[in-house]
Amino acid sequence: MKTRDLVSQLASEASPVEHDAVPRLLNCALIRGLAGSAALLVALYGVRSDMPELILTTMFWVRLAFPLAVVATAMKLAERLGRPGAPIKLASFAVALPIATMLFSAGSILLATPPGYRLQLMLGTTWRTTTASIVLLSLPSLAAMMLAMKQLAPTHLALAGAGSGLLAGAQGLLVYSLYCSEMAIPFWGVWYVLAIIVTTAVGAVIAPRCLRW
Repeated sequence: MKTRDLVSQLASEASPVEHDAVPRLLNCALIRGLAGSAALLVALYGVRSDMPELILTTMFWVRLAFPLAVVATAMKLAERLGRPGAPIKLASFAVALPIATMLFSAGSILLATPPGYRLQLMLGTTWRTTTASIVLLSLPSLAAMMLAMKQLAPTHLALAGAGSGLLAGAQGLLVYSLYCSEMAIPFWGVWYVLAIIVTTAVGAVIAPRCLRW
């Protein structure tokens, strides 16, 4: 077959792409990831017996606000990273904003706290396991996001993987926040943010292999 005939045949079979195809694909991956992370949480840790009382507290919803904000902004970033040539500066700034706000809040509270109590606020009682638990719970989301990103057209694979890892880490943190007992903002600013950084790095490392065309 001649090149011109091949091009004509491919062009005749082309159909317009729906404008919301990418968000819909990523939203489906988000739902699958959250479902997998929630199932893993129940299997490994169970459900807190004091959940009805916990959801009535203000700090519970303040804690959920952080991963929700990161998920919302990271989703927009992932959409752009899956499209060749799409601008990402504004989306990157939006993602950095909730993380910077969390770090600023944690630092402000620590500065206002007597030195003898600062370490206690940062460590809490579960600092040894929190980051590892969040990373573990983010794995179903990371797998779902990588599969979705592979169906798109990312050109910077490591960067696309980092965006997927960032979103997966925020999803894992969102699920873990339903179980975690820590209520100190400095604790969140250290171990929650560290977990998101770790999942972002994992995504960047594995993406060149997972997303290769």
